Amino acid sequence: MKLYSSKVAPSPKKVLVFIAEKNIDNIEIINIDLAQLEHKTPEYKKIAPNSKIPALVLDADTIILETTAICRYLEELYPSPNLFGENPIEIASIEMWYSRITNELMYPLMIGFRHTHPAMSQIENQFPDYGLSQRENAKNSLRIFDKILFENEYVAGQRFTYADIQMAVSLQFLVGLNKIRLVIGPGPGFLIGSGARVRFPPLPSGDGPVPDGGKFDSKDSVGGQP
Repeated sequence: MKLYSSKVAPSPKKVLVFIAEKNIDNIEIINIDLAQLEHKTPEYKKIAPNSKIPALVLDADTIILETTAICRYLEELYPSPNLFGENPIEIASIEMWYSRITNELMYPLMIGFRHTHPAMSQIENQFPDYGLSQRENAKNSLRIFDKILFENEYVAGQRFTYADIQMAVSLQFLVGLNKIRLVIGPGPGFLIGSGARVRFPPLPSGDGPVPDGGKFDSKDSVGGQP
């Protein structure tokens, strides 16, 4: 199998974390240079006509697009450790929290980045006011999740699941790009509330977790912007 990935995008990062959690070692990782628009080339469009990453190419040349679809496929091939739930209520809980994190946190963070960051100006028709408004929505969501995770180590239950991957990648990758400050604190993950944390799994790319933890500070931001 081959995974077309990128070192600078959150969606493939989730798949890489998923692969690392499963200890899968037979997938070739091919990094696409987004800055050079390699995802727009005719060669890559033969793999992903929508120019999106990640893309998983199977040995029989079957292609799976979309992050969650790829991870669900890998879950069936490598069921341990389970990351999508083992009983109806756990499956529903993971799906619920994944959807909430996606719609309430990751999506506005992504829009904020795409429409305000200078590096995206070459590949995005930017609307800065829209991006800033979505950044504010993301800040509100961080306050909400801060309260939700106040007494919980994990997002969707008593163990690490796919919902935690979505939360960790959103925090690690997109918060900083939106110039939202996370107050630095001790420990391997970002601190939430008064001490519970979302941990960062090891990444196969060797990037590793953020060295120090952090706690969301809704009153401040990096770079002098709200």
